[in-house]
Amino acid sequence: MKKKWMGTVLSVGLITAALVGGQVPANAAGDNIRVALFVDTGQGYRGVVPSITLTTEKGMEVTLAGPGGKTALPDLKGDAARYRVDEYHLVVAETNDWNRAQQVAQQMSQRKYEGSIQVASRNGQIVYQVVSGSYDTYQAAATQAKTVAQAIGQNPLVKGPFRMEAGQFKSLNEAQKWQAAFEQKGIPAYPVLLADDGKVNYAVWIGDEISYDAASALAARANGAVPGLTYHVPSSQSYVVLKQDVYGSPDETIWKYVFSPQAKLTVENKAGSESTIGVVERDQRTYRGEMELSEYNGHLTLVNELPMEEYLYGVVGSEMAPDWPLEALKTQAVLSRTRAVWQGNKYGIANVSDTVIEQAYYGFAKESEAVREAVDETKDEVIYYQGKPAESLFYSNAGGMTADGTEVWGNPVPYLRPVTSDDTYPMERANVWYRVELSDGSTGYVRNDLVSVTGAANGKGQRTAVITTANTNLRSGPSTTLHRVLSTLPNGAEVTIVSEEAEENAYSWTRGPYTVAEVTAMINASQDKYKAPRIPGNVTSLKVTARGPSGRVIAMEANGKPIAAPSPDTFRSIFQQGSTPLRSTKFEVEVVQNSNQAGPLFLFRGTGYGHGLGVSQYGARAMAENGYDYRQILQHYYQDVTIEK
Repeated sequence: MKKKWMGTVLSVGLITAALVGGQVPANAAGDNIRVALFVDTGQGYRGVVPSITLTTEKGMEVTLAGPGGKTALPDLKGDAARYRVDEYHLVVAETNDWNRAQQVAQQMSQRKYEGSIQVASRNGQIVYQVVSGSYDTYQAAATQAKTVAQAIGQNPLVKGPFRMEAGQFKSLNEAQKWQAAFEQKGIPAYPVLLADDGKVNYAVWIGDEISYDAASALAARANGAVPGLTYHVPSSQSYVVLKQDVYGSPDETIWKYVFSPQAKLTVENKAGSESTIGVVERDQRTYRGEMELSEYNGHLTLVNELPMEEYLYGVVGSEMAPDWPLEALKTQAVLSRTRAVWQGNKYGIANVSDTVIEQAYYGFAKESEAVREAVDETKDEVIYYQGKPAESLFYSNAGGMTADGTEVWGNPVPYLRPVTSDDTYPMERANVWYRVELSDGSTGYVRNDLVSVTGAANGKGQRTAVITTANTNLRSGPSTTLHRVLSTLPNGAEVTIVSEEAEENAYSWTRGPYTVAEVTAMINASQDKYKAPRIPGNVTSLKVTARGPSGRVIAMEANGKPIAAPSPDTFRSIFQQGSTPLRSTKFEVEVVQNSNQAGPLFLFRGTGYGHGLGVSQYGARAMAENGYDYRQILQHYYQDVTIEK
């Protein structure tokens, strides 16, 4: 038998070890940590891109590491550079017309295909090449070429990493002169940086061919066009082919480091340790530390390596608002440090990713004086259970009571038991919405500032009101984000106020109401996914049949039949709207009668935001505001643990 643990399937024998002490950490608090900004985890998550653009304010130092060790590369100047693994790629279009190249690149972008513009010279003229993708096999590139051709009407050419070396030279300048000589004859050529026992050699390679046979044929043509050189297959496995990409306007270019799959590049900011490096493809965020680029699992990978405490500056500010009380921020600092240490060397190439798969890390922009103070004042402190780092768990809001492990994964967690949590802050400050009934009997929600209460009441004692704005949306629930528009009401429309509710917030929420058909589709899709029997017929009855110690749902029935779920927390994703799951499993199912519907409507009304295990961030805020320090907060939510350096 196997059970789920945080998305990873572990045998039952391993679950106890994971619960009691977590993994053996590959790094301790105080050491450097490696954060994957782009990585193919090999576990179903593929956050990868074909190329990565790094920026600095005062230039960058690049080191090439390969089988022969590390080599510092020459300073190519410039405050931005692009990086790509030397693999198969597509040249979607090649043109002398900048506007045409830009148009094709935009067509690619509109269809979610990468399309950067590479600049080269052919026969004395500048040409712009729209380059796309990075593929580790010819077949993958060829398949994508067909897809792109059908999408935008171009005929992409597959290019590859096979080239011939035309010679080695004393300097980059000399190599570039020979490059120009080849390009004058219409032959693609590039200067290449070769790592050789800690020194850099300079070469010129010709071609971007899909095989060595094609590269040899190109060399035969080059021998006649540019005589006096001897061509051979390159022997180095540690190299960088230098190309140039347009960056901004057609007159601005940046170097593109196309590096061998066997090598790694390390990039540091020349301005020193207090400076940052920007990553354009990561929403132009900036980061402390150094960047390492390599190929991993067949894809370009970017790892940010930096001291643990500096990493936490970016994490704490990403996970918690910097204007929250200092003791709440210190609570988050210890939680996040513990989380990072507990992860160990999760990805082989990195300890953690920068996403909420572990914990959010959005870099330097999320730092603040208060956040740095919180991290510094808790330096090296980690939560331990029985002498090993605990799996620190946190989330936005417990909805008044934290969860037991059996309510989330079906397994008890010895240091996490249900405790009360003061989480109502978001609800207390939320806008008010009215649930209203129209003259035809239909119901929906409008925000209270869009109506005027008349002061009169109907025969049931319910207040009446008038819509005060034109084209007011009547929504299925109290928010403008997740609740759909049911109809549009004109200025002056009369409505009856059935109830009033807080706008969707981290404490209280609703989903739906869903029709019989919608609920039936949700449940059957989940049963298919979990290889469980479908619910016969349309779902006209939906009930919670069991709850855990904190009141969270652990079992449900539809039409009297159990709904299969691998773990209790899975009920959140069974009843999801689009790709958005329910905010928690602390919910009730209400049957809403509506004269306009043939069958019942199902409304989910819940509290809390997240799985509920461990620390509620809003609860930590409330405790901090009431005078508790971070250790007291942590030991309220975690039992039988110690906080140690």
